[in-house]
Order: sequence, then C-alpha cells, then structure tokens
Amino acid sequence: MDTRPIVRVVVAGSVDDGKSTLLGRLLFDTDSILDDQLSAVRRASDASGEEATNLALLTDGLRAERAQKITIDVAYRHFSTSRRRILLADTPGHEQYTRNMLTGASTADAAILLLDASRGITEQSLRHAYITAMLLVPRVLVAVNKMDLVGFDEAAFGAIVEQFRAQVGSLHLPLTFLPVSAREGDNVAARGERMPWYRGPTLLEYLDEITPNESAVAAPFRFPIQLAIRPNASFRGYAGTPVSGSISVGEPVRVIPSGVTSRIAAIHGTSGSVERCEAGDAIVVELEDEIGLHRGDMLVRPREVPSVLSQIDLEVCVTGGTELRAGKRVLIRHLLSEVPAQVAAVRDRLEPGTMERGAADSLQTNDIGRIELRAAVAMPIEPFRSNRSTGGVVLIDPATNEILAAGVATGIETPNDIVREHPRVVWLTGLSGAGKSTLSKMMVEELQARNVPCVILDGDDLRSGLNRDLGFDEAGRTENIRRTAEIARLLASQGVWVVCALISPLASQRELARSIVGEIFVEAYIRCSLDEVARRDPKGLYRRAMSGELRSFTGISSPYEVPDAPDIVIDTEMLTPSECLRRLTSFLIG
Repeated sequence: MDTRPIVRVVVAGSVDDGKSTLLGRLLFDTDSILDDQLSAVRRASDASGEEATNLALLTDGLRAERAQKITIDVAYRHFSTSRRRILLADTPGHEQYTRNMLTGASTADAAILLLDASRGITEQSLRHAYITAMLLVPRVLVAVNKMDLVGFDEAAFGAIVEQFRAQVGSLHLPLTFLPVSAREGDNVAARGERMPWYRGPTLLEYLDEITPNESAVAAPFRFPIQLAIRPNASFRGYAGTPVSGSISVGEPVRVIPSGVTSRIAAIHGTSGSVERCEAGDAIVVELEDEIGLHRGDMLVRPREVPSVLSQIDLEVCVTGGTELRAGKRVLIRHLLSEVPAQVAAVRDRLEPGTMERGAADSLQTNDIGRIELRAAVAMPIEPFRSNRSTGGVVLIDPATNEILAAGVATGIETPNDIVREHPRVVWLTGLSGAGKSTLSKMMVEELQARNVPCVILDGDDLRSGLNRDLGFDEAGRTENIRRTAEIARLLASQGVWVVCALISPLASQRELARSIVGEIFVEAYIRCSLDEVARRDPKGLYRRAMSGELRSFTGISSPYEVPDAPDIVIDTEMLTPSECLRRLTSFLIG
C-alpha cells in the first residue's frame, strides 16, 4: 500500500501564460508519461508543423482544446515523487471558464499562479489571486514563466515580483516566487545554468515540500447522509463520506436538522468494520437507536452543532450568463442538498485591478462580490474560514439548471455568535422538586453544544460551599440570593451565560437579584403544583416537612410567592423535560 501523502495542487493563469506547457514539461522531466502518449503528442506536433514537441498537448485532453490550443476543462494529472503523490489540476485561463478555476482551487493544498514574464500581470491574474485567497488555499507559488523571452533577466523578474506584491498585498497570501522557462525546462524539474542568480527551490522541489492540508480532519465532525441502506429487517445503515472531522464507535451524535440524538453502534469501511473514521473515508454507520434518516441529513457531535441558517451572506464569483440581482430566484446546492432561495441584496462588487470594492446593483459574469441570500429552508452552512467542507455553495438557475455562481459563506453573524456575544443570567425559580436543577443542566448542555460559555449556579451546591454559613430564615435566604446574583453578574460581564437554580421564594428577593444583575436578567418561573412536587418528593423533604421534622420549608411551613409577571413560565407538570427545554431555548435563543 502506497503511504505517501496525496497533495492537491491547482495551476492557474491567464490565456497563453503557459500552464499546459509547464505541466507537460513537469510530467516529461519526471518520466510520468507513457510511451504511447508521448508518441501521439509528437505525431500531433509534427502534423501541425511545430519545430519541437508541444508538451502542452499532454494535458489538453479535449479535442476542442487541441484544435484551439487552449485549456477549456479542468485537466487532472497525477505523478509521484519519492515523497509525495501529486494531483495537478490544470485550470482554464479564459475569463468565461473562471468557474473551472474555482472547481480546482476549492480543495487544493497549494496553488501555482502563472505570470508571463514578457506580458506582465493581467486582470485575470489578479482575479485568480483573489479566488485563491477567497478559497483559503494555504500555499501559493507565483511562477513567472517564459523567462527565456526576457533573456532570463533578474531585473525583469524582480520588477514583476514587486508589482505583484503591491497589487495583492491586501489579500495577505502566503507567496513564494519562482522564475521558470517551461519551454526550455529551466527551474522546472532541474536547475538551468541561465539563472544563476536564483537560489530558491525548483518547481519539483517546491511540490515535494508541500504537506496536505489537514484542516478537514481537524474540523468538527460533519457526516452528510448520502443513502439509507436497509437490505433486511435486521440492518439499518447510513452511507456517505464524512466531509470533516472524525468519530469513533460509541460516541454520541446528533442529527441535523431534527436534533435527535443517538450513538455510533458500528462503522463499516471499504475493508470491513472499523473503530474510527475520518474525513474522506467511504463508510456506512449504524446507530444504537432506530432513527429514520434521509439524504441530506447530517450527523454531528452534540457539542459541535453547526448553526442552521436561512439568511446567508456569501462571497460569490458569477460563472453563468445570467446576472445576479435582488429578487433573483436560485437553488442553493450545499453538500447533498438543494434548497430554493432568493437573492435578498447585492452588497458590493470587487474591482480586480485595484482590489477595491464598490457598490453594485447586480453582478455580471466573472464578477466577484458579496450577496445576501434568503433560503426557503434553514441549512447547516458554516463560515468557510471555519470549515472549508461545509462553507461552500453553488447557485443554480432553477429554470435552466445552469450554474450561476460559486461562493463561500463569509464572516456571518450566526445565531450562536449572537448568543455568545450577548450573555444572559437565567434565574429559575419555583418550588423544591419542580425541576429547576434538571432543566438548568439540560439548558447548559444545549449552550455547550453551541460552543457558548456557560455555568450553573445551583442553590443546593451553593449552600454546601460558598453559602454554608447562611441559615434558612428570610435574612439568610435573602443573603444567599444576593451573593448568587453578584457572582452571576460578574460571570456574565466576562461573556459567560449563567443559569441559576434557586427557590428564591419571595418576590422581593427576586427583585433584588434583578436589580443587581440588570437588564440581562431573565426570570423563568418553573411551575409545578404543590400536590405534584409532594408526590415526586425526590429527596423526601416534603414528607419530612409535613411530619413537622423540617421547619421553614417552602410551600409547607414557609410561603412561596408565585411571580406576578415572570419573563417566561415553564410548566413541568404539563410538559416533558424535552418540551420544557425547547420552550426555554426558543425563548432565550430563538
């Protein structure tokens, strides 16, 4: 088994910058061409009257490409070095085929951007540089080709490097510059003697040092369901490929969008059962529970739940022949789902020549700009910078099925961002046994699943530690609430959500807590009748209070003042714990 890592490299440049020739030279110099392929290219070169073998024909696979001597489709070529297996994507230079450059760059570990030393930098070169930055390609090599046409002059190379750095400086790309002559072979697989002033790596040496981008494996687990498999009544599995992250047998998972939870019972790979899988593995999973999942549903970890959005901000490159403007109806293709949507607004348009943005009413073919979409169904789209696998979309014309644009989700303010930036102090009040502690724990688990900092301040826990010096008379109860409210206020000021579970029987005590915490205070009355809490009596306290063993027990020998106007009422006698959580979560977060 070949254990050398696979490195994906996209090659882009303007028309006639020499991309296909460069890749053909690389394949030729590394002995990566079959004899019959080379013979066919030599015959084609002779037939067209060329003096030397046209190595560009090795990657121009379509008949139209050879006839016009241009690249139209993305041509993928594979070759190996002693350390790497390299997959090259030769993308078109013509503006009308810019969408194919997007395709090649979307999964690339590195990009090679070609410039023609004799022509300099073109607008299409800058457009490709921007797309490379937009798609977060981690390494970028700028190959200044055709150095033979400028006499292998160091000053000519230096001028292009300086100009390119100045024009794309705002993109903060990780740039490396390389002077090459694809036609002559200088600095491709071996050094030539005509540029002794260059002391950096050759193209082949550069490729051999690229490490695969492992961000997909390091990202949160995302497994879109491709197919439900039910060959018989005793087996129910779900097939697909995790697009990011990893997971093991026995770990808990949550289904998006339903929110149902289960655990991984088994993972079946291409060679049999396995204990663990990661991004890129073709698998079938079994769950511990009988859950009906459908194509497009997604399995995630309960503590790594993505935001599910219907209003989406995108940066797009328009690739179709139809303009994008407010009101345009489209289909959003995201992973395995297609959802109807409408362009709500066009925010701006990029001017590639200056890298500046300007106001725009519409985006035309090859324009790059930012838009706002409103989808008919909420989708688990994440910012592209957080997860390249779930942050990309394609927009389709529903009338013609034409691809209109490709784009990435930008730095949108998701509901989880809003929750994190606007902490609350949620004060759960109610009789002992009403369910305050249970609901507070469930609420904190829900916030943690959204990566929101949170903490529980439970009355029983506080009484056993910080407030163990306090009694249960009115003065002691009031001081208990004052201290708790002060701690909650301090935690909230540091961005932490605080869920307080205290009986707090008197209205004056709850008003004291509200006055200390301020406008972020939420009073949630956990309602349950005295008969029901006495029936539950999980700690036997009501039995002891009714027998006279406990004195000053709220609801029996001490009053509980029902809130007159709480922010929300949760009836635990009428609702299940899950329904209580949904009601509270919906009120607090939406």
